[in-house]
Amino acid sequence: MKKLLFILMASMLFMSCKSEKDKTQEFVDMYNRSSGMIANNKIKSTKATTPNPDQIDISVETDYEGNGIESDLVTAALPDLIGQAIRSEKLGQELFDRGVKFNLKVYGLNSKVILDKTIDNKTLAKDVDFKSIAAGDKPNNAQLNSILESFNKNLPIEDPSTGTKITSIKADAENNLVYTCEVPDSFKKALAIAGTEKAMKDAMLQSGQIKQVFTQTSVLGIKHIKYLYTDKTGKVLKEITITKEEAM
Repeated sequence: MKKLLFILMASMLFMSCKSEKDKTQEFVDMYNRSSGMIANNKIKSTKATTPNPDQIDISVETDYEGNGIESDLVTAALPDLIGQAIRSEKLGQELFDRGVKFNLKVYGLNSKVILDKTIDNKTLAKDVDFKSIAAGDKPNNAQLNSILESFNKNLPIEDPSTGTKITSIKADAENNLVYTCEVPDSFKKALAIAGTEKAMKDAMLQSGQIKQVFTQTSVLGIKHIKYLYTDKTGKVLKEITITKEEAM
């Protein structure tokens, strides 16, 4: 019994005497062990290193070219999303509180740096329990919209080839993912033509991008994606809904 008590006391003493360097390295090891969770067909890998106890460098390797709407949305939101994931860990929050800097670099095709930003605890969106989501719990509507706020604060983003702008990405009451897209006046007549909705939906499904969105958001429990096409006044001109079954 005395031996067990001594072991417990020694263990507690060791934990309380952990240096800042030990805690920073512990977080880096934890991040790298779970780094495979972020990988998909566009994000190839991510890795954390620590040059000193007050700094953690996170690199993310992607296949993005760095000059498209999807690339702009993802890279702009990554600092918040990774920051929230860090903060959801007790050790990560402790490092944030201690003032450790998390320097994020995102690399696109040909190892081109497409984002270089320091993650700041003060500028992150509302807290989201990423640990419970990763464990299989689906976020509620407030949590899902909190995650999406990382994207929304970087909107609108315009597609220069069409002039279409993504102005909002929200979750509705049923946790459907809703994109609001403002189209130029030249598109209004085309959207009013009978059969346009089916043609647009078929083109979306054939492109494979919708499947990718469902794949990346499957952990969030999203079953439908809606596209609301509006004019400059906000009037809805066309609504297209795609189910997960249709896309997959």
